Amino acid sequence: MKAKLLRLALITSPILALYGVAPIYIFVFKSLDFLMFLTATIFLCVIIFLFWLVNIYLVLHIQKTYQRYALSYVCTIVPFYLLIVCLTYFLVAPQLPQGISFNEVHLTVYRLISITAINTIILVIINSVSLQYQKESAELEVKNLKVSNLEAQKQALLQQLQPHFLFNALSTLKYLIGENAEEAENYLLKLSEFLRYSVQAHQKDWVTLAEELRFTQDYLSLQQVRFGEALQCSIELPEAVLNQKIPVYALQTLVENAIKHNAFTTKKPLYIRIGYDNKQLVVTNNKLPKQLQTPSGTGLENLNRRYQLIMNQAITVSNEENQFTVSVGIL
Repeated sequence: MKAKLLRLALITSPILALYGVAPIYIFVFKSLDFLMFLTATIFLCVIIFLFWLVNIYLVLHIQKTYQRYALSYVCTIVPFYLLIVCLTYFLVAPQLPQGISFNEVHLTVYRLISITAINTIILVIINSVSLQYQKESAELEVKNLKVSNLEAQKQALLQQLQPHFLFNALSTLKYLIGENAEEAENYLLKLSEFLRYSVQAHQKDWVTLAEELRFTQDYLSLQQVRFGEALQCSIELPEAVLNQKIPVYALQTLVENAIKHNAFTTKKPLYIRIGYDNKQLVVTNNKLPKQLQTPSGTGLENLNRRYQLIMNQAITVSNEENQFTVSVGIL
């Protein structure tokens, strides 16, 4: 803020000096030559710049507004009025042509009004810059808080994902080792890829849809080893959207949500469809609700908050009689 105020001081000081000197030159001392006018303007420009320096110092070191205003006028009106009087009598007055005179009272009033007006203009400009700076600082602080909140939500999502999933994955792996060593090896490779992505994506907010899709497919493959034909998934995404961005874990969360809240069997399988419509990623599943379970909605609520923070939009949920659909934005 200090650098910006100094730039404004350099820009506005000559303008305010011209504003202060021009009326006298034009309406009072009509016979003054240009050199006298330029000299007076330079002197007033220096004085106004000193006004700026005083006010910049006060705004940077005094927090209370009324104290700053009082000190501003005290530090400018008295000393600078005396300085202008000295300049007038010792520099300007001796060079005035014969016959030109002025009313002391009127000139004193004009000086005081001019100094007060100029200082007030400077205060208004400084306050505007200060308020803008405070607004930008507040916006930056809010943004940092949002980022921190987003990171906390992502950590919570990861913590929700891993313990329950790992327990089931290891149970499945234990079963496969005893039944089919080759399939157990393939399952272990997919599990390692899944966990590797989890660790790497842990430090990201955004990933490409292609990356998130591979991660979700690994997750589905692991779940299909466990559920077999009871879990089926179709993916219908145009190639053009695979390079677009999506919040990390977004797609996997939607698929996990469908698996978590439905009771499916080989005779009544769960069908999950991943598609694209109207610039949104759409995940749909048939409804086979579990008995005596009240959905917590934590996963979707968490995802919705993340979308509101990083994309300023909410996810869209459609809960029909036989079908559950969630649409989320992509960039």
